[in-house]
Amino acid sequence: MFLRKKIIKGHEYWYLVENKWVDGRSKQKVVKYLGSRGSFDMSEVVKAIERSKAAKKNSGDKTKANS
Repeated sequence: MFLRKKIIKGHEYWYLVENKWVDGRSKQKVVKYLGSRGSFDMSEVVKAIERSKAAKKNSGDKTKANS
């Protein structure tokens, strides 16, 4: 995961973005919109990353159990 900065009409907006490989190509998915510059707390970012990792781990466990 990484942070992406977009500048729209002179204002900065931040997003937490995740990369995935689908059909041999890289796809990017916005995990969370963080807000404008200085309006978000890095603890929000850390929590979003931890939730995403936990969700992946749980979905992976279900896949393995069904195999």
